[in-house]
Formats: sequence, structure tokens, C-alpha cells
Amino acid sequence: MTPLSFAQAIRPLIRDFDIEEMKYNSSFDLSKYEDVRAHSADIYERLVDGSMPSDGAWPAENIAKFKQWMDEGMAP
Repeated sequence: MTPLSFAQAIRPLIRDFDIEEMKYNSSFDLSKYEDVRAHSADIYERLVDGSMPSDGAWPAENIAKFKQWMDEGMAP
């Protein structure tokens, strides 16, 4: 089984609104693989506690997909 990739499985979950908001409120870019990989643990914690995205929590299946991507080694 091929591991999930950022480009095909994770990036499509992140809306342009989320990218712009994080650029404004943080020092990283959710559209960039390198930034999401570097901050993946923090992003995951915020997804789980519902503080990200700011306008409502991700569905559980999207959070599970993000965690799976992390667990599989965070392929680009």
C-alpha cells in the first residue's frame, strides 16, 4: 500500500482561507509541504482540540487522514 502524500491527500483538505489566516497569524504556510511537515505535531494537536481551523473543527475522518500521513512518514 502506498503511503498518503501531502500533495494528494493532505493539501486538498486545506482551504485557501486557512492558508491566508495562518500566514497572517503564524510564521508558516499551510500550502507548503516543508512548513506543514515541520509543524505537523502542532497542527495535529490543534486539529484534535478544534482550535484549527478557526471557523470550525475538521471532520474526524480528515483528522485521521492527517494522523495517518504523519504516521506513514509524511511523504511529499
